[in-house]
Amino acid sequence: MSRTRGLFRRARLWSFRARRAEFYRDVAEMYRRNESLMGFLEGEIANSVRTRQASRELALRLMLSRYQEGDHAGRIGHLMEPVMPRGDAMMLVGVDRAGDKAQALEALAEAVDKQTTMKRVVLGHCALPLVMMPLCYVLIVLLGEVIVSVDRSAPAYVKEELWQGLNGWAKAAAELTQSHGLLAVGALIAVFAAAVWSLPRWRGRGRLAVESLPVYSLYRDFQSGLLFTSMAMLLKTGGTLRGSIEDIAQRSSLWMRWHLNRVLHALDDNPTGTLEAFSRGVLSPHMLARAATLMRTAESFSDVLIELGTSEESRVVAQVRKAALAANVALVGLLVAMAGFMGVATLTVPGKFSNLMQPVSRTLLKQSYDARHAPGAATSLRPP
Repeated sequence: MSRTRGLFRRARLWSFRARRAEFYRDVAEMYRRNESLMGFLEGEIANSVRTRQASRELALRLMLSRYQEGDHAGRIGHLMEPVMPRGDAMMLVGVDRAGDKAQALEALAEAVDKQTTMKRVVLGHCALPLVMMPLCYVLIVLLGEVIVSVDRSAPAYVKEELWQGLNGWAKAAAELTQSHGLLAVGALIAVFAAAVWSLPRWRGRGRLAVESLPVYSLYRDFQSGLLFTSMAMLLKTGGTLRGSIEDIAQRSSLWMRWHLNRVLHALDDNPTGTLEAFSRGVLSPHMLARAATLMRTAESFSDVLIELGTSEESRVVAQVRKAALAANVALVGLLVAMAGFMGVATLTVPGKFSNLMQPVSRTLLKQSYDARHAPGAATSLRPP
């Protein structure tokens, strides 16, 4: 029952979470105006009631309830923990540690805006396979039915000549689709589901070997982008490089935690080799090269991470978009190519069938077929 209640609460908080960057800026303004936290929460609850923002009102009431409990009432991270996404928790820790909380909250809002942009890019590119794959499958089935119907209506003495070359491949594909199409789609969905399940969980050398494949490279680049924005926010608010990595690792997926622990172990072996530590798989070759370029003039690698997470946003988003496009091609390309091939076949097969059914061609094919299948034809081919 409590789990159902929790899911219902998250659903009600969805609208507030989607606009949480605006709320972070409101809290930053509260600190600049030296308003009390209690007064801010009570006043914003009243405003939410006036403007009929039920999701915002619920979030504010949950925060007010935590504040009134008294335990860690002054910690922003503690107050916002039940209403904000888990991914923001690491950055809220940075707000609590910052001396200038207004500036830290503004940096947090900027980080959330950048992460939202990257998530929209990924979700936008995910929509194409979800739409195209069912359409391609239906199209392949319909085109396959056309080819199979031609085969049914063709006389036996025409079939051998009709299904030569690419037409034969099209017929085989059509028959496979008709007999095992749903099984193939089920297998494809199962493979895709297994790959998605493994994205935040699979670790080890095997994972490093597949990081360049489309779906896995998209996940790596997307997570790297989120890492840059989180690291930039924590470092800008006074956090150390190692402390920021440890904070993020504690609240990350198994995959990211594994990579960040590898970075920390590399820093233990060589504290000054920060670029080499981040080159062990968590960054794409493109972003690693960009980091090396920035490192040539930066005072420290922390400055490089801050720049990658702030002013280099367009490059990071472009890399995520490129990886998303590659994943789209990998997921949809095979079905689109097969649908195109079957479409061409539905033009060539009826055309060739019509030519073969012309009286002269039909007579010659029938004579040749009868000659090959005459009672004595088989024995005449036997060796003496």
